[in-house]
This record gives sequence, C-alpha cells and structure tokens, in this order.
Amino acid sequence: MNRILIVALVGIVCTACVRSPAATGEAGYGPRAAGSIAVAVEGQLQRLAWADGAKEPLWPGFDPLAVPLAIFDGERTFLFRHPEPPAGFTPVPDTTTDAHVFDGRHEAVTANTSAELAGVSTATLLLDGPPQGSSVERFAEVAVHEAFHVFQRARHPDWAGNEAHLFTYPTDDAELLSLRRLETEGLRRALASEAIDVSACWARSALAMRQERYAQMDSAFSTYERATELNEGLATYVEMQAAGRRILDWPAAGFDAAEVRRRAYTTGSALALLLDRFSPGWPAKFGTVGSQALDSELATALGPGRACAFAESFTSETEDRAREDVVVLTADRSQRLSDFLARPGWHVVIVVEAGEPLWPEGFDPLNVEPVDATRVLHTRFLRL
Repeated sequence: MNRILIVALVGIVCTACVRSPAATGEAGYGPRAAGSIAVAVEGQLQRLAWADGAKEPLWPGFDPLAVPLAIFDGERTFLFRHPEPPAGFTPVPDTTTDAHVFDGRHEAVTANTSAELAGVSTATLLLDGPPQGSSVERFAEVAVHEAFHVFQRARHPDWAGNEAHLFTYPTDDAELLSLRRLETEGLRRALASEAIDVSACWARSALAMRQERYAQMDSAFSTYERATELNEGLATYVEMQAAGRRILDWPAAGFDAAEVRRRAYTTGSALALLLDRFSPGWPAKFGTVGSQALDSELATALGPGRACAFAESFTSETEDRAREDVVVLTADRSQRLSDFLARPGWHVVIVVEAGEPLWPEGFDPLNVEPVDATRVLHTRFLRL
C-alpha cells in the first residue's frame, strides 16, 4: 500500500505532572511501599504462573516469571525481577518479592504494554486510573498478557501486524462489515455449541465468510488481521488459560465498524479455543512448521465438511445494520474532528519540509482513529 499517511492531530499530555512521594514531602520506602497494589499484583502473578510446576505451562516455553515487570501505581513505579534495575530504582524492603521502586512514573511506562528498561524487554502496567471493577486478580491476568508479548517478540517477531494499516483499513465498507459480523457470529455459535458436529459446521461457516471477505480486500488488511490475532488473540488466550476461563465475552450487537483491532483479541482467542477442541495439543507444534495463521490452522484441523447457513432474515438484518452503521461512523468521525479542533487551549502545529515526512514510530493503536482521508486522531499517545 503505497500511501503517505499524514498524522495531523496530537493530544499533548504533561508527563511530568505525576504526584510522587518526593513531591509531597513523603520519604522512605518502608511498609507503605510494601503495601502498594503493585506488590499485591506481583504476588498474584506468581500464583497465576504456577511457579510450583504442578501444572502444564500456559504456552510451550513461556514462563511469566522469566519476564521483568514494571508497574506504575499512580505514585511510584515498581520493578520486579529485573536483572539490572536502571538508575533511580532502589530496593523495597519488607516484601517477599524482588522489588525496586522509582519516584513517580518512569518514562518507559506509558501503558499496559512492554518496553525496554536498561536494554531488557519488560512487561509494563499503568494503574494510575484503574477502571471500575478491576481487581488485583484482573491486573495480574493483564500482566500475564503483557509478559506473553515480551515472549512473542523474542520467539516470534513476525506475530505482529503493521499498526499503520489501521489508518487506511476500509471500515466504511458496509459489505465488508456485514461479512465480518457474520464471520464473528459463526465463531460465537461454533464455541457455544457442545455438539462437535454442529460446532465444526459453524466454524466452517465462519471461515467461509472470512475467505469471501478477504477476497474483496487488499491483502495488507487480511495480513494485518491475521498477525494481530497471533499477537493479541494468542496473548488473550494465554491470559484466559492463566485465569482458568474458557468463555469469551462477545458484544451483543457485534463489534463496531471501527473496532478492527479490538475484535482481533476475541477472534484470535476464539480460533485458539476452537483449535483446542479440534486439534488438541496444537500449541506444541504451532509456529514451528507450516502455517502461522490461526484460521488456516483451524481449516486444516476441521477438514472438508458441511458449513452451516445463516437464516436469510438474519443475513438481511446484518446487511441493513452494516449500512446504517457506516453512515453513523462517517458522521461520528466528522463530529469528533470538529470537537477536537474546537477544544480550548494550546494548539501546536509542526510543519515539515517536503521529502522529510514525520513517521509514526510509536502510538497507542487502541486509541487512534482516522477522521477523514488524510488525518488521524491520536487521543492518547504518539511518538514521531
């Protein structure tokens, strides 16, 4: 896809405006630091990781406790199991973990993701504004997810899509959206059925819808979806393994038109759960020989057979709703652009000479949205 991607709108965030013990006159890292939620999350992670070796690993070769973890709790950054903590980190006494702490938010911790700290790939959690209902247990599950990303980058660096393709993904194509939603529903029905033949029937239907959709798309977008299912879908699957969950949370009305990346978390883990059913033990050989696409692996496991058909009324309703949603999406994006430009405060305009465009080196793909043919709204984080 030889298109120039113009990144025009950037939210400016004060990265130094973080309350820390030093800034408020609090000193020392005694029992108060040891009682941080970060320490509790690390303790729960150790339980989830099955460090006693009594159970099978979450994924062949993957040990969450072999990956350093950095957690910002809203005041301090805690670092666990890092071989050489960077300057500014000091040991935390009175804990049962190998913990170090840093005043405020360390610059490497920008999200629930992974980052380099002193040259070592480290899982990171940002807990300065925990969402409603989150718990230590849930944060520990997310830590497993992010630690698996570190493992993936080392073992399978190609298990990640080019996030810039989100800028030009055809989210405004109603026909593709209806096929995408039919595929999603097929996967949901396949997992919901306890009858193996019915499950296989709906799984084949989902894969047929995907094949039809991919035939109408630029291959860059199908490559992006498959790679993101490997990246985020498998990390979600491993996270579910750690938590002992086997049930996915499907949106009642299907994924929104623009939720391309978010959908891959669910479809990727759905494909993995179906592989558990139709190809037990598949992770042991996956990624070592043959295909590295979850849908291709499932197609092989299913083999030829009957594909279920949706009721004509259901298909028609899905198509009608897709057309309506594309109209709403277009209007919403126009409104978001207008709202952003109308916000009070400073606006920074960066002018770049011809031949030397800025390129997105890092951004948050869950908080990015194209607003017209040439402009992309980054609402959280951007590095150019």
